[in-house]
Amino acid sequence: MPEPFLSRARRAWRALTPSRRVAAVITVLYLSASGVDAAGIHVPGLGLLRFFFSWALFIWFLMFFGWMRRRVLWSLRNRLLVAYVFIAVVPIILLVCLGGIAAYILYAQLGSYVLNQEVDRTLSRMEALADAALINLPAGMTAQAPAAVLAGSVKNGAALPSLASGVTPEARFALDIPGLEILPGEGADLLPDAKGSEPRHFSGLVQQGEHVWLRAVSARKTGGELRTLTVSALVTPELLDSFSLDVGRINWGLFRLVRSGDKAPGSVKFTNTTEGGVQRDFAPQEGVSSRRRTLPPRAHLFDIEIICFSNFEAVDLESPAGSRIKIPILASFYARPSRLNHVLFASLGDLSGVPYIILMVFCVLFLVVEVGALVTGTVLTRTITKSVGDLYGATQRVKSGDLSHRIRDVRNDQLGALAASFNEMTASVAHSIEEQRQRERLENELSIAREVQNQLFPRSIPRVPGLHLVASCRAARMVSGDYYDFIRLGDNELAFVIADIAGKGISAALLMASLQASLRSKLLDQQRIGSTAEVITLLNRHLLTTTPEDRFATLFFGIYNSESRLLRYTNAGHLPPLFFSGASVQRLEVGGTIVGMFADCEYEEGSVTLAPGSLLAAYTDGISEPENAYGEQFGRDRIIEVIQRNRTQRPEAILDSLVAAVEHWAGTPEQADDMTILLASGIEIARI
Repeated sequence: MPEPFLSRARRAWRALTPSRRVAAVITVLYLSASGVDAAGIHVPGLGLLRFFFSWALFIWFLMFFGWMRRRVLWSLRNRLLVAYVFIAVVPIILLVCLGGIAAYILYAQLGSYVLNQEVDRTLSRMEALADAALINLPAGMTAQAPAAVLAGSVKNGAALPSLASGVTPEARFALDIPGLEILPGEGADLLPDAKGSEPRHFSGLVQQGEHVWLRAVSARKTGGELRTLTVSALVTPELLDSFSLDVGRINWGLFRLVRSGDKAPGSVKFTNTTEGGVQRDFAPQEGVSSRRRTLPPRAHLFDIEIICFSNFEAVDLESPAGSRIKIPILASFYARPSRLNHVLFASLGDLSGVPYIILMVFCVLFLVVEVGALVTGTVLTRTITKSVGDLYGATQRVKSGDLSHRIRDVRNDQLGALAASFNEMTASVAHSIEEQRQRERLENELSIAREVQNQLFPRSIPRVPGLHLVASCRAARMVSGDYYDFIRLGDNELAFVIADIAGKGISAALLMASLQASLRSKLLDQQRIGSTAEVITLLNRHLLTTTPEDRFATLFFGIYNSESRLLRYTNAGHLPPLFFSGASVQRLEVGGTIVGMFADCEYEEGSVTLAPGSLLAAYTDGISEPENAYGEQFGRDRIIEVIQRNRTQRPEAILDSLVAAVEHWAGTPEQADDMTILLASGIEIARI
C-alpha cells in the first residue's frame, strides 16, 4: 500500500473523536460481514451487528450534517439567506398551513352543521306530518288492527290526501320526500314513556340490518286508547339527492353491531355518549351514496374542493325494546368554501360574500407584504454579501502582497464607507511600507555612517608620560556631532581636541569629519607647530571656505608637552573646561569665538601646568544642559560637585560617575544631545 495513502489514513484516524472511531470500526465490520453473508456464508450475530450499524449511520449522519453546515454557512450570503428563510419564508408557510388547517376545520364543522341541519329539518317536517296525519286518522284504524292491512291501505300515497288534509306548510313539504311511507299503528316501541294523555313523539334515524330510515313517530292517547302513526323514509340515493344542500356527493357509511361470537375483521370501537360513554365494537358494511349531486364550479382560485364529515346515531331495531343500542353512521360529503360562506353569512343577504372577500383581500395584502419583505431582504442580502465578498477578495489580494488593489464599486452607504476606508487603509499601508523601506534604507546608511564615524574617533588613547587620559562620546542619534581626538606631534608633545558641531545628525557628522581632516592635515603636514591660536586661525579660514554659512563649531584645542608638563590651549567658543588644581577650580576660557562663522577672527593662547594631582575636565553641552522634570539644567556647579566628590578615584571612575549623575538628573532613557567628556589627569612620571 502506498505510503501517502497510509499517512492520510493515519491523519484521518487521529482526527476522529472516540465515538466516530467506534462507528468506523462497526461500519467496517458490518460491511465485511454483509459481504461474507452475501457470498452464502452464514455470519452469526449479523442482526446485532446491523443494530449497531444503524447507530453508526446516525453518527455518520451527524458528522455529515455538521460538515455540510460548516460548508454551507461559511458564506455570509448563505447565512443571511438561511436567516431570511427562517424569518420570512418559514413563518409564511406556517401561517398558510395554520390558516389552511383552521379554514378546513371551520368549513368542515360548518359543512357538518349544514348536513345535520338538513337532516333535522327533514325529520322536523316528517314529525309535523305525523302529527297532522294522526289527527286525521280514521277511527277504524287502530293500533290493534293488523299492521299489514293498515300499511296496504295508506302505502304509496293511497290515503295521503285524506290523512294530510289541514297540515301546516312545513309538514306538506314532507310529502315530497322520496320513498315516504305513512304507517298507522306502528312505532310504539320507539316512544318514550309518558304519564297521562300528553302527546309523545320520536324523530330520528333507525337501522335494521343494512337499511337506515328517517323516521318520525307521533302518539296520542284518546279515551284510554293509544293511537300511533309513523312517517318513515328509507335512506336511499334518491333521498340523499333530494337534500336541498349546495354540496357535492354525499356518502353515508353504515356499521353493524358486532355481537358476541360474530367474526368481524376490521371492526372499530365507538363510544356512545348518549349511553354513558359505553364502548362497543362495530363492523363496517355497505353504505349509501348519492348519485346525481355535483359541486358547483369554482368561484375563485382558492375555492377548492374540501371534504366534510358528520356523525349520526341510528336506533338499532334489532336490539331489545327496553334497551335500544345506538349505531354510528359516518356521513361525508364534498363542498366548496364559497357555498358554505353563503350559509355562514346568510343573514347578510346579497352581501354574504363581502366578509369573505375582505378576508381574502387582507390575506393577499399580507402575502404581498411578506413577499415584498422577502424580495427586499434578498436584495439587501445580495448587496451586503457582494460588499463583504469584495472586501474579502481585497484582503486576499493584500495578503498576497498586492497593495495596489482597490475596491471599485463603492456605494453611498456604510458598506461603501467601509470599502472607501479599506481603500484608504491599503493606500496608507502602502505609503507606510514605502516610508518604512526608506527609513530602513536611511538607517542602513546611518549605520554605515556611524561605522565610518567610529573609525574617525581614536581607536586607543595614547600613553603620555605624566598624563592619564580618558574620553567618551555617547551619541544621541545614530551619528554624533561631537568630536574628540588625540594627535601625537612628536615624542614629547600630544595635541588633543574636543569639539561640538552645530546641529545634529548627518550634517553635523559631515562637518565633524571635515573638521578632523582639516585639523589633522594642518598638524601633521607642518614641520613646526606654532601656537595653538595660529592653528585655530588656519582652521577657521578653512571652514569658512568649505562649509555653508550656517555651519560652525565650538572647540577646545590643546598641546601638552610631557617634559615641561605645560598645556598650551585655545578655547574657540567652547564651554570652558574645568581645571582642578588642589582646592581651586579654574575655567580655561582663553581663546576666541567659534570657528567657521566669522572671518578675520583673532584667537589667543593660554597655558596651564598639569602637575601631579591636577585634573582637566573638558565636556560638551550634552553634559551640562540636560534638564530634570522641573526644567532645571544639570549645570556647571553640579559637574564640579560630582568631580570633587570622586577626585580621589581614577579618571575612568570619575567619567562613569559623571555620566551616571547626568542620566539620573534627566530621568529619561532617551538622550537629548550628544554627551562627550575628555579627562586629563596629571600623574607622576614614574607611574607611566
